[in-house]
Amino acid sequence: MRRPRAGGGGVGEAMGRGKEARALAPHVLTILLIWLGWQMVVGLLVQRAPVEAAVRVAPSSGQVLSRAAEAELVAGRLESARDLAEMALTAAPFDVRALRVLGLAVAPTDRETADELLTLAGNWSLRDDPSHAWLIQRRLEQGDYAGAFGHADALARRREDVRPRIFRMFTIAATEDPRAAPFLIARLAPHPNWRSDYLNALHASERGPQVQALVALGLQRTRGRLTDPELEAIYGEWVEDGRVPGLRELKRRLGRPLPAPLQDGDFEGTGGPKPFGWQINAGPGVQAELSTTPDAQGKALFVQTDGFSARTVASQLLLLERGRHKFSGRYRFEAGDEDPRLAWTIRCLETNSVIAAWAPPAIRDAEVWAPHEVTFDVPGDCSAQWLELRTVRGPRRTTIVAWFDTFAIAPVRTDVAP
Repeated sequence: MRRPRAGGGGVGEAMGRGKEARALAPHVLTILLIWLGWQMVVGLLVQRAPVEAAVRVAPSSGQVLSRAAEAELVAGRLESARDLAEMALTAAPFDVRALRVLGLAVAPTDRETADELLTLAGNWSLRDDPSHAWLIQRRLEQGDYAGAFGHADALARRREDVRPRIFRMFTIAATEDPRAAPFLIARLAPHPNWRSDYLNALHASERGPQVQALVALGLQRTRGRLTDPELEAIYGEWVEDGRVPGLRELKRRLGRPLPAPLQDGDFEGTGGPKPFGWQINAGPGVQAELSTTPDAQGKALFVQTDGFSARTVASQLLLLERGRHKFSGRYRFEAGDEDPRLAWTIRCLETNSVIAAWAPPAIRDAEVWAPHEVTFDVPGDCSAQWLELRTVRGPRRTTIVAWFDTFAIAPVRTDVAP
């Protein structure tokens, strides 16, 4: 008889164990999938299920305990909220919600401890809105505008719905306490995403002009000074409201645009913020733009009209002093008849009365630049003026093409008897 090979039983046993393992593998995988699925269910319940149900599913979960603590706080049960928040922090020491609930729960009796807890919660998460809201009020009570406006900035960057309340706080603080204005300027200077909304909100505020002046002057000394469109919005509102003395002073202190009776008389497009820079208004039947002259001597105001459309083509606000002035420049026509149907006027902002008028006469030679000069008087009740070019409607359509350049306005010295 042959003897069995040595070690044959061991190989058989190994093969048997391998078969058993392969047989158990599907069962183990099924159990693992069930467990993973249950964990997903538990996770969803912890996050979204009613607090009572979540507590029954995962009573030791820090997230569940913090949700329960928050529910107790909302219900006004401060002691229970505090206990649950402490339990949640034991299970999850970095749970921002539990830290915030604990701070709010102890705030009525211990403001100092609440301050420490909520400051920590706010530092841990810029998205924890209740912490930042409480800290805004707390910092205002302490007179800490830097801190209050910092937390308000964190809220305003994320929550458009709370911006109106934050903006009112900014405005009231800046107008009632001079110490607040520099900190508001510091928050506006880096161009936060709420800056334009705040500047727009000032247009509808009773305290808006005061804050607009503070903001414009404060930002002028920073890299975040008002842009031309932002400043134009303020200037335009003040003109519409008749705030001419304030407008004159704000323009002087900002130096925008630079002091001059008339801005950009050479029509190079360097006039600065409107309405002090040229406002060019084309439209049906009228073409108007700052364009290079045919003789390539720089830019000038180019106007082409059908002789039938009436509109204000170009305008600029002036702040001329009382007294006699001279309005001068040059012009040329490329096309048109004896009636060019163009008229320049200077009228008072307050009274709407015209104090100077000039209708350029037609020139036959299109190569010639003709000079013009008008002397006029600014009365005492005329603190601001509109310089305007209007097209005049004629009896029939005809093409008119004109250029205007090198405009200037200067005071005329007169001898006054002693």
